[in-house]
Amino acid sequence: MKKIFSVTIVVLFLVFSFSVNSEFLELEINNYILSNQNMSVQIELKGDNAGFVNNISNNEYLYPLINNHKFVISGVQLINEISTISENSISFVSKGTDFEIYTEYLLKDKTLHIKTKIKNKTDSNKRIQINEILNYSETFPYFFKTKISDNYAFFLQQEYGSLGYYLSENPSFERLIANDKMSTSISIINVHPFETIEFKRIITVEKSVADLEKAYFEKFKIDYEKIKVKVELSNGKSSQGTRVVLQDKIKTIKSVQFVNKDGEALFYLPGAKDEDFDVKVDFGNLQTEPVSILNEKVLRAHVSENYFYFMPFLTNKTEEGITINFRTFIPSKVNIKVYLKENPDSFSEFKSSIPLEYNNIRISGLKPGKTYLYVVTVEDTYTENILQTVEKEFQTKPVDEDIQSFDFVSYGDTQIYDERHAYVVERIVKDKINPAFVIKPGDHTEEGTSEKSWSKFFEAAYPLSSEIPYYLALGNHERNNTIYYKAFNLPKGGGDYSKRWYSFDYGNSHFVILDSNVLEDSPLYKEQLNWLEKDLRNSQEKKFIFVIFHHPFWTTATEYGNMKENLSEGHYNTKNWLPIFKEYGVDVVINGHIHAYERYFKDDIMFITTGGGGAKLNTSHEAPPLDWQVKQEIGKLHYVHFEVYEDYIKVAVKAVAKVENPLFPEKYEEINQIIDEFYIFEKVYEK
Repeated sequence: MKKIFSVTIVVLFLVFSFSVNSEFLELEINNYILSNQNMSVQIELKGDNAGFVNNISNNEYLYPLINNHKFVISGVQLINEISTISENSISFVSKGTDFEIYTEYLLKDKTLHIKTKIKNKTDSNKRIQINEILNYSETFPYFFKTKISDNYAFFLQQEYGSLGYYLSENPSFERLIANDKMSTSISIINVHPFETIEFKRIITVEKSVADLEKAYFEKFKIDYEKIKVKVELSNGKSSQGTRVVLQDKIKTIKSVQFVNKDGEALFYLPGAKDEDFDVKVDFGNLQTEPVSILNEKVLRAHVSENYFYFMPFLTNKTEEGITINFRTFIPSKVNIKVYLKENPDSFSEFKSSIPLEYNNIRISGLKPGKTYLYVVTVEDTYTENILQTVEKEFQTKPVDEDIQSFDFVSYGDTQIYDERHAYVVERIVKDKINPAFVIKPGDHTEEGTSEKSWSKFFEAAYPLSSEIPYYLALGNHERNNTIYYKAFNLPKGGGDYSKRWYSFDYGNSHFVILDSNVLEDSPLYKEQLNWLEKDLRNSQEKKFIFVIFHHPFWTTATEYGNMKENLSEGHYNTKNWLPIFKEYGVDVVINGHIHAYERYFKDDIMFITTGGGGAKLNTSHEAPPLDWQVKQEIGKLHYVHFEVYEDYIKVAVKAVAKVENPLFPEKYEEINQIIDEFYIFEKVYEK
């Protein structure tokens, strides 16, 4: 048995879902939620971030707006403890040697009121600086701005729903900086002996930045002019909910609004503005050319037929649900019906209240270890055609203690030859393995910045990915592009969007997905390394540990010349990661990148490279094999089948096609061959 450490990890993950928020909810574990019909605010109760906002979402549109909000006072260590609590408020106190800090969160209507009091407990003068951080690095904001009417304030527009942040009693901060973690800096403040200072700010939500601007102007009595823009669709359907932007003549966005039920978008310009602006529809593939607000105020958008741009794709399987990911060509509302297979007369519906392009719909409230049927219906929101999938099925994860054994499949490097990827998928389906999930170690598409390239990937994977969830690692061809992060809802981890690397448990096993593309001199490298060590340390109770990333430690491939991976020391990841793998008892490492099959066994770890998912196969493996190489096979499309039992793993590598001539990669011979088969046994450690 691996050494067992008694560690409990609680992870809360917010995704776009269609559940109904209660008026008031207290979480017993780690968070407290203030909620009404307008917004939900999640506040941490334990740990380093106790007393700070963990999450804010707009309840009208059920869309996450920011990850968290906190403030830092120079020279003061904040250890927040609950002071008072009620249905619509919670307050914290932090008592230090020199200061006592009291913070209250009060939720009213569409606004979270934050009040902080700082008391100097000493008989000497104190100089402090207060910095606040609004973190929205896990979201995909459409637009943000840091100034309004020459005042510093922060307005953030997500796909749907917006957030405003400014001082309660003053129209401007002294300074404000924004990127993916917006921070404000209040200049150094003198706090006299035994004096208490107080500052108030608000976080408020609306549908659009334009609506927030209107509320801001009215609060601080700033004159504004209302601009009305009419939006018409070519097919005569209602344009309600489409997004319109206001921009200057150099195409810098100044404001965002959504069309109302009257087919109008309303903007609010401060003062008697005579500056000419342009407006245009910019809503996925609903687009218009910009027109001047001084001349034409009617926007006419052409609407094409809708279709699944990215076919439905399952991820993030849990005991009570699964996530269905897809993208439509035209933003649309969605209806998903889910049936328990053994009782199809009883079903649940998951409906969206807003039209979106990218959908990551969390199906929740299901039973563990059950088979469900589902149908996705895309409504004719703006188009005149309805989309509907055929009936598909998925299984929820059983409770870990009930999983006596399970299967999973891995294949890598599909890239440009989508028909070959589709063929590998077809063979996995025909073999009727029924894996619990699929592991894919990178290079899913040829060009990660190309929407069309991704569209072909989803089409090729659909026969399998519509019923079996995938867990993916980043390859070099993804180029860490936002398309990857928008397309897949994955378990929360670390790095970009908190899912550049992540982990999950299944039965007696722990799975870690890393990004091997991060450069050694990048600050992210140390962040991932620290996360990896902590994650493995907290997973020692699991019998088997799998680690998945794109670039293998070793290979004999010389397709593009000599490589560091041809040598025993490997590359920088080998140097930094291998000692951690050894220390924490990693059993299996799964890689891609090399378009062949290779297996190494070193330090009681099995290293498997599977790059035969459809990409152009290697022909040159001329480097001398290292002493710990066990097997290699080139020129064959293949996948790897893992069967995980109580104390051993059975692995079979199945070749499904042979490519004789690399100059004609589209020509291949279908085969049915086990090219490698072996067992991995549980490691035994002395305590």
